[in-house]
Amino acid sequence: MSFDQRMRERQGAGALGQPPEIILNETFNPFLNDSQSVNGSVPAYEILKIVILLPVAVVRVLVFVVSLLLGYLFTKLALFRARNVLTRPFPQWRRWLMLPVRLFARVNLFACGFHYIHIKGRPASREEAPILVSNHVTFADPLFLFFRHLPVIVTAYENLNLPIAGAITKAMQAIAVDRLSRESRHHASGAIKRKAMCNDWSHVMIFPEATTTNGKLLVSFKAGAFTPGYPVQPILFRYPHVHMDPSWVAEGPPINWLIFRLMTQFHNFMLVEYLPVIHPTVAERKNPIQFGERVRLTMARAMNTSVTNHTFEDAALAMEAVRLKIDSASAMLEFGEFKKIAPFTVKEAKRCLSEFVTMDCSKRGAVTYKEYIKAINLPDCLLLQQVYRYFDRVNCGHISFRQVLGSFRILVFLGHSLLYSNYV
Repeated sequence: MSFDQRMRERQGAGALGQPPEIILNETFNPFLNDSQSVNGSVPAYEILKIVILLPVAVVRVLVFVVSLLLGYLFTKLALFRARNVLTRPFPQWRRWLMLPVRLFARVNLFACGFHYIHIKGRPASREEAPILVSNHVTFADPLFLFFRHLPVIVTAYENLNLPIAGAITKAMQAIAVDRLSRESRHHASGAIKRKAMCNDWSHVMIFPEATTTNGKLLVSFKAGAFTPGYPVQPILFRYPHVHMDPSWVAEGPPINWLIFRLMTQFHNFMLVEYLPVIHPTVAERKNPIQFGERVRLTMARAMNTSVTNHTFEDAALAMEAVRLKIDSASAMLEFGEFKKIAPFTVKEAKRCLSEFVTMDCSKRGAVTYKEYIKAINLPDCLLLQQVYRYFDRVNCGHISFRQVLGSFRILVFLGHSLLYSNYV
């Protein structure tokens, strides 16, 4: 950085000093489906392919529905008169009743165009690694894991109430968690440890990202899978594609259209890789976040990709951005890093995003100083100018949603000073 650049930054910072350094991956959105990345329209080639394969898609839909219903019937049979399904391990005969359901899950994958699944590596036994962790891209991930392992999964509470899928989730003796509740996450962490330490249960399977991404990088890991301090085996899912991205993400097609598009492809590719078991060190047993980060970096190296500090909260913001009909990339905060300087909740961030959309009259994803002071309903003053320049580091004349959110936190912190300056 040259001397002139440093001087401009110092002048732009004002009396508040330099803004905190936060590295933000502004060039990539992990919640964007490639098929939606241009304008969301279906290319002419894909329309032609849909027309040609429509009779095949009809057969695939029938196979999918029939196998799903048959799987549901066998699941209800396996659950017949079962008590304490989520807290007591199944006897062996109930597990055998679930075998046809697992086969029907593979039929469903076949109906979605995943005719052949390339598997690399060796699945570890439960004694070697009681916990499995994986990246999460689409609905096909849990279908494959259900078919191959029948694991105990960690899932959102609302999934237990889904029609058909809810019963199958219960039959997997899932650990239900409310991702936004600290108490629920604490309870789930204890349940993970209890089920992982007892060989009467299946593998415990966890998606530590706690949300789906487009599979091109790894977002922040939750610590739940690593808190027990047991060995884990990472599993990687990849979906090579040219025309149809199968990722089920915030800025992507709804699940019914996604499944239909997969059924109108000649073939869809799925690559599954089992990495070697990773054992925690003594220090990592005491620090599960450190253990989780080592696992994440190991998985990222195997995928030849990078990691970011996006979290489930960013996925929630991306969905809110889609609802507000704005580019979800402009709503990305990387909550994992942003919380270090501005501990916003998702609810607060959503409210601020709505206010930002109102501020942004030009609809370019950034606001000028005039738009900024008009929206916050405060008179122009030196302190407010300093707050704005604090984030407009390069004097470009506008700041992003992320910078606006940081400025709100400073305004709250300096509220008494602002009130004083307004009346002096």
